[in-house]
Amino acid sequence: MKHTLLGSTAATLLVSAGIVLPATAQTPTELPPIEAQDSGAAEDGSVAVGSTEVTGAGIEAGLAISSDSLRLISRAPGVAVQSNGGIASLPVLRGLADDRVGVLIDGQQSTNYCPNHMNPVTSYIDASRVERVVVTPTLSPVSMGGDNIAGIISIESRAPEFSNGGIDVFGEAGATYRSVSNGVGASLQANVAGEKVSARYEASWNKADNYKSGSGDEVRSTLYQNHDQSLLLAARPADDVLLWARISQQGVPYEGFANQRMDLTDNTSTSVQLHGEGPLGAGILTAEASWRSVDHEMNFLSDKGGAATGGMPMITEGEDVSAKVSYDTPVEGVGQVRVGAELFRASMDDYWPAVPGSMMMSPLDYVNINDGERNRTGVWAEWEASPAPEWSTLLGMRYERVEMDTGEVQPYSWTSMMSMPDAMAAMAFNAADRAREDDNIDVTAKATWRPSDSVAVEFGAAQKTRSPNLYERYAWGRGSMSSSMTNMTGDGAGYVGDINLEPEVARSLAATLDWTDGARSGRVLRLSAWASYVEDYIDADRIGSLKDGLPMLQFANHEAELYGLEATGAMPLWQTGYGDTRFTGTVSWAKGENKDTGDNLYNIAPLQGLFALENTKGVWTQALELELVDEKDDISAVRQELRTPGYVLIHLRAGGEIGRVRFAAAIENLLDQDYDLPLGGIAFGDYKYGGRVGPFHQVAGPGRSFNLSVNVAF
Repeated sequence: MKHTLLGSTAATLLVSAGIVLPATAQTPTELPPIEAQDSGAAEDGSVAVGSTEVTGAGIEAGLAISSDSLRLISRAPGVAVQSNGGIASLPVLRGLADDRVGVLIDGQQSTNYCPNHMNPVTSYIDASRVERVVVTPTLSPVSMGGDNIAGIISIESRAPEFSNGGIDVFGEAGATYRSVSNGVGASLQANVAGEKVSARYEASWNKADNYKSGSGDEVRSTLYQNHDQSLLLAARPADDVLLWARISQQGVPYEGFANQRMDLTDNTSTSVQLHGEGPLGAGILTAEASWRSVDHEMNFLSDKGGAATGGMPMITEGEDVSAKVSYDTPVEGVGQVRVGAELFRASMDDYWPAVPGSMMMSPLDYVNINDGERNRTGVWAEWEASPAPEWSTLLGMRYERVEMDTGEVQPYSWTSMMSMPDAMAAMAFNAADRAREDDNIDVTAKATWRPSDSVAVEFGAAQKTRSPNLYERYAWGRGSMSSSMTNMTGDGAGYVGDINLEPEVARSLAATLDWTDGARSGRVLRLSAWASYVEDYIDADRIGSLKDGLPMLQFANHEAELYGLEATGAMPLWQTGYGDTRFTGTVSWAKGENKDTGDNLYNIAPLQGLFALENTKGVWTQALELELVDEKDDISAVRQELRTPGYVLIHLRAGGEIGRVRFAAAIENLLDQDYDLPLGGIAFGDYKYGGRVGPFHQVAGPGRSFNLSVNVAF
């Protein structure tokens, strides 16, 4: 017998068989005396009306699709995925992408230490380790984190588990297979749990070749291999005290990037996270600290010519150090009050070693970012109250000081004519005052009205602020080759930073209506509308052209506007001896515009919907899915974004368990349709492999794939 430190969930959106399904209730998990509180949860422990939760069957179904943990929520309303590497997709939350989304792994943030953002936060946790994901867009509480304007994606691994008496030894082993890429994976978790102490070891390994599109063509630069492992040590010295430490290591020997000029040739990361919580007076005090080191290397894999002659090595070394403390307490006659403080220190060196014998890439090391620093210090306060039985409110404010600086830089050569644009840019950069300080204010104010057990309405406003990342401010190279090495969007353009960029400030409104007929597995409907006006949105201005005709751009502040609608629903169809059958559906639509130029914002997902017939009988679930994606014709002109046609895909899914064995199977893209990924970017891997023969085309989506995931408990 064992316990898990996970909160219960009621009246939330669940994902079952890979589809987001609203549910009216969920059986509470038996809890030990201490219960870790999610700051994004309502006072009763349930997930907020405007949030989406993925657990259980949704995690299992996702494992059959991908080892990328972000793919577990790719079908949630308002969530899209910007294609990157096979384990390194970038999040898009209501039209705002990448660093604009706050992504946490067990509360820990991480920095993208790569000019192509090949190592985002989600790449540091394999999907097999994920226990729960909560997506809180737009109106995320300030207690969940700052330095974002889109909201928070909180990824949680398995919590520490303890026995009721004696020593329990248990665990699980799993394996996955995906035919479209010959992808294979394995995972293991082993636990030793006592009444007061416990330990868990987890490990995973994944490998995939280039996948094939519906036409049967190989989509170049989509292969990858990765492995990770972690050790969790936990103690519960008293019923209301929890302490734990996690040590993790992750390695990626190689990973192709279909929409980038470079590939990942090694990424090694080590992290340590400490957590403690316990009572203090009437409340709970929580303290956390973390450290992560990253060694990242890029060059060319075989599809882009390999590195037989040295290629173009690029090295990034980074380190994150963070600490935070929070106190959560009830105050009689006031409500729940939370206060906290946080420190986050990020340091980076980015340099490109000289290539002996190369006229362009020698005799010096190209120093891209030298001793870059991005340090945040923040404090916050939050008040949650229930002014009336049917009303709950949340008001929070957060202040952050962001300090950034970097040292002097150098080109491959100060005298070569080929390096002259970079040499001139380096001299101007070194002569400039590079230190910058931002004072950022976040505010979230929202209310939830529950006039009955079947209806809930959440509405509110928020101001969120994000300072530029190190590359947006300090990428200085202006040569065609050097600028093209900085690209976080997959559009093939070259990017130049601007030291004088201002922080992005998003002022947003959002509202969500949740309705249910009150029956378990009954009819449910959720409607959401949102709008954001972003002051000093970091877009780009054209300053030239690269040799292959793609644009050279400089990051620049503009005014931007985004808005959209989402709908999610489910209803029972029939109950027979063959089980219960339900219809589910999710529709998302977003629009984004640069108000200064009139141009569309880049990588805004087109109108899309996912509809399914799901049958459940006992522990077995089967689903037939219909995925519809509209034509993408609202494109960014300045980035020369490509149009993509609409498409329809059919998927089959099934899952269940026999004793200690759980199965999840799927046939993705049943009819083997050929289609382009709307957020896939240009297929630079195909372009390079084909001898740089144009024109450019969009990255194609995967063809038909037979997927299987098996987990055996012991």
